[in-house]
Amino acid sequence: MRHAAILAPLAGAFFLLSAPLAPAAGPSQRLEPLPRFAPDRVLVAFQPGTPGAEIAQAHASAGALLVKRFDAIGVHVLAVPSGTVEGAVAVYQRNPNVRYAEPNYYRPLILPTEGKDPQPPAGLGIEYLPEQWGLNNTAQALYDPETGGSVSGTVNADIDAPQAWDVSRGSDTVTIAILDSGVECTHVDLLGKCIEQKNFTISSTPGDLLGHGTHVAAIAAANTNNGAGTAGVGWNTKVASLKVCREYPSESFPLLGMCDVADSVEGLLYAADQGYRVVNMSYGSDPDPYSPSQAEADAIKYAWNKGVVLVAAAGNDYATTRHYPAAFPEVISVAATDRHDNLAYFSTFSSAWVSVAAPGHNILSAYPNSACGLPENDPEGCYNWLSGTSMASPHVAGVAALVLAHYPGITNTQARGYVENNANAQGALGQNFRAWVKYGRVNAHLALTANTPPPPPPASITLTASGYKLKGLQKADLQWSGATSTHVDIRRNGSIVSAAPENNDGAYTDAINKNGGGSYTYKVCETGTAICSNDAIVAF
Repeated sequence: MRHAAILAPLAGAFFLLSAPLAPAAGPSQRLEPLPRFAPDRVLVAFQPGTPGAEIAQAHASAGALLVKRFDAIGVHVLAVPSGTVEGAVAVYQRNPNVRYAEPNYYRPLILPTEGKDPQPPAGLGIEYLPEQWGLNNTAQALYDPETGGSVSGTVNADIDAPQAWDVSRGSDTVTIAILDSGVECTHVDLLGKCIEQKNFTISSTPGDLLGHGTHVAAIAAANTNNGAGTAGVGWNTKVASLKVCREYPSESFPLLGMCDVADSVEGLLYAADQGYRVVNMSYGSDPDPYSPSQAEADAIKYAWNKGVVLVAAAGNDYATTRHYPAAFPEVISVAATDRHDNLAYFSTFSSAWVSVAAPGHNILSAYPNSACGLPENDPEGCYNWLSGTSMASPHVAGVAALVLAHYPGITNTQARGYVENNANAQGALGQNFRAWVKYGRVNAHLALTANTPPPPPPASITLTASGYKLKGLQKADLQWSGATSTHVDIRRNGSIVSAAPENNDGAYTDAINKNGGGSYTYKVCETGTAICSNDAIVAF
């Protein structure tokens, strides 16, 4: 499995949630400010049952025209005059018929221009599979794309892919929807792998002009054991290219991409309705000052309720900052590790909300042939090394696809449990992965050899409660910590008494208009999930 068309890696940061190949360039070095949202679009959700005439009047009051509707989650996408987004949102928010209104947030994707011109290294003669240390790490010699020299890995700092493939090589009936910048489906490593290509953006092409989606898709499901190119984690798994990220013009960064939340929402709803079992989202942004998007949260819940396993890159901040969509509770959020099982120097981390880690530093995968000066259908194909949680996420999506194929009929909750609960808690050099992520670094072999479905994730919320009487009322003071969702349900004796936003101190007072004694059992649960606190009993 040799070829010569390998792209000389750029020294800068890659777009989406891929990260710098060298730490010199990062998001803080942007030469121009990027917009936070589209200048002429808003997303609005109305209360169920709102009459059509009142909806039309609301749009007229905001000076908005309907562009499209996402009926599955009750969201309207509306065009407003450029520069009036915040004013229009405010108009909608004052309307009692409106559940929420928000801008069409952007997810900026950046590729700085300070790298080398893409030229294949002459006579490199790379053997692909040994370079894929994330699949099988024997401390073999590896090409170092940052220096052009040779480095070595650490034994077992990998996901145990060969051992997993001895158990299962997946199924072509299990499909991964790649929500990304498009996929070059004619690439030798992806030929015959793409079920469909759809473009949800305003870009004129469904193809991958940025390279990111092709790289991600091949990590998850490249043609394997075909005598060419790289191996895909999912082996027999197939993919769909759902383009939700587009090329975005910029004077400082001519190779810049952007994902609109409206496009992300449409891609998620489509994937769920078409029966895709896994969705990979290697994009995202931090929540300041506007996101997370409620429309995106609703689309995530919709897909989860349809049985989809949702996987997303955690971010490249080397901090605990939440990135969305990864930080939504229904999503398996993925941090990145390097060839020694250390947390990658760029990776976001948090044992509270980042689910697992996976290989994400200097990952070799397919790349659009034009970047290597090759025809689109060249039998050798173009390849490149990229780094980022963008690269870690499709490793996990591929493992999820193997799990779904190996355990037919399981739910997405069970599949997620196999992936998370069978992750390695300890690294190849004794690292404590759970200092960085909630479960550990994924292990495909362990996920496929669990004898029974693992138990649901343990409760992450700790609840304490005390009670008192005041003027004929019984009151219970509740305090909790550890909730990762923006909303929680307060439950008394199994019934929801309030769906309240989690405030800064995680506190709620329940007043019961009842004299006399008795006891009540309280629980706090993250809204729409099975993540709940311990029981707290209050006696009067």
